[in-house]
Amino acid sequence: MLRMFRVAVLTLMTCLATLAVAQQNPTIKIMTQNMDAGTDLGFALYGLQQPDPRPFIDLTLAEVDASGIPERASYLATEIATEMPHIICLQEVTLWRTGATPETATTVRYDQLQLLLSALADAGAHYRVVAVNTLTDLTAPTTSEGPGALRFTDRDVMLARSDLSPAMLQISEVKLHVYSASLSFGSITVRRGFISALARINNQVFRIVDTHLENKFPDVPATAVIQQLQAGELLNAMRNSPQPVILAGDYNADAIYGVNGPGPDNTGTVAYIEAAGYADSWATANPSDQGATWPLFVEDQQQQSYPFFFQNTTPWERIDLIFYNKLQVVSSEQVGAGAGYPDAASDHTGVVSTFQPMQ
Repeated sequence: MLRMFRVAVLTLMTCLATLAVAQQNPTIKIMTQNMDAGTDLGFALYGLQQPDPRPFIDLTLAEVDASGIPERASYLATEIATEMPHIICLQEVTLWRTGATPETATTVRYDQLQLLLSALADAGAHYRVVAVNTLTDLTAPTTSEGPGALRFTDRDVMLARSDLSPAMLQISEVKLHVYSASLSFGSITVRRGFISALARINNQVFRIVDTHLENKFPDVPATAVIQQLQAGELLNAMRNSPQPVILAGDYNADAIYGVNGPGPDNTGTVAYIEAAGYADSWATANPSDQGATWPLFVEDQQQQSYPFFFQNTTPWERIDLIFYNKLQVVSSEQVGAGAGYPDAASDHTGVVSTFQPMQ
């Protein structure tokens, strides 16, 4: 009995010591990562505008199969296990399903969320799902040689460490939002949104947001406007927060060209968010490093009449961003940089930023 009492006392002392260290050094570690669906849907979206989309849907499925989704989940889990961020903000966490018909396309081919959770468990990194925001959902027929139909479901997901005590990490007030500004063409609507939550980490309370804004398409000028309208919805939702706010995600807006001159995705969105009182954690921590995050490889590639899906390249845009206010940046780094298809976790690098309270 006495031995059990001593063990209990030692355990309590260890927990109190850990909590004391955390209070002396109350850092917050946040990661953002676009997981990459395995395709940019270029073949599929083109096919859906043709009299017979099926060959293009077949092509899309072949590209997704070739993208190595299970292997990439394992690569990402290894990166996460090395960094062990408190909260992970994920985009493009795709669910791919097939079926005999579009109405029965419920057989899971790839579930990027479950693959990642399983890989994290194998890597000894303990995380739980905070929220899943289910967004665009499309189904299209394949040819007779395919499964019959292919279904694509896009999701944003927020994860949090599950190995920390409530004294170290608590999350509440979880909310899902779908932007009212959205891209539509024909019968297709591309849904984007955000997840927000109130978090207490190491006795520091803040609001955390995970978002994925609309792409800018060069041939569709309205897409840049839609992106800024979505950013406006996000900023408006956070404007009265008494707590510090961290906005993490894939913004599809280039922070390199947004600062240094015109470029392909210079939509003005980065400057718009900064004008609202937010700072860019990477730029603050690494003022002399442009830190491009995309693309590690490009998708939907075609050489003459032959599709070959993926081509490695050097990243030229920084669109994976973590903005913040009312906090200090300790560091900001990339994960997965330097890899290429088929050995990269995604076509985006991840970004991990560490914060502490204002001094």
